[in-house]
Amino acid sequence: MKKGVKYKKPPLIEALCELQFQKTGMVPNIILGKLYEQIEEEFPTVETYKGIGVKPDDEKHSQSIVVEDRTRFVSKDKTRLIQVGEGLLVANQLKPYVDYSSFRAFVKGVVDTYYKVAKPEGLQSIGMRYINRVEINSNQHLNDVFNIGFTIPDTFQSFPDPFLLRTEFAYPEGQDRLIVILATSQIQDSPAKAIVLDFDYRLVEPKGIDENLLEWLDKAHEKIEDAFHACLKESVLVSFDIENT
Repeated sequence: MKKGVKYKKPPLIEALCELQFQKTGMVPNIILGKLYEQIEEEFPTVETYKGIGVKPDDEKHSQSIVVEDRTRFVSKDKTRLIQVGEGLLVANQLKPYVDYSSFRAFVKGVVDTYYKVAKPEGLQSIGMRYINRVEINSNQHLNDVFNIGFTIPDTFQSFPDPFLLRTEFAYPEGQDRLIVILATSQIQDSPAKAIVLDFDYRLVEPKGIDENLLEWLDKAHEKIEDAFHACLKESVLVSFDIENT
């Protein structure tokens, strides 16, 4: 396995960390105001949008899908986002992604500030996602690029387009799961094709994780990094142009 490899032309288009809480200690509007006071200099732009969330029903022991108002804070250079919803906190790093230590520091700063102003309780889930877009030539087969995928019977004379493959892997500890999504992506005005390779590492049982959040993030990143290198052919990894260290 390659550890800590940096590429000059990485396929990564977004990395994010998402935390979902059962409740917060303050009303949403006050949280947004206090949070903005803390981050305004670095994240001056504020946007609102509708998001889809999951709302638990403790009495029925079930969950329901709801449409809710969310707020997005955008950095000056438009490469980082902080998203806030009802009990939801997301830190997004867009291109360019420098390295994991920088992303880790960004997430830590966002989480620390949110805990300070929102006073959240009951951490329900944590997720780390790394979304890649891998460009391939029109004459390349999926199996020329990826070590993960599916086999198409000879009856079908062409490869499916579009397609979406979702696989989920449990880890021996039973606490975490990794969701890997492989799907087509459109490139405007280009003969090349692109495939999205999306890694979503999830904490299934978050109890007691608050004090060890950074340790969990490090483990999640390590598992995603291993999966990234395992899912791509060596020739494709080389094409990303490894930096000399």
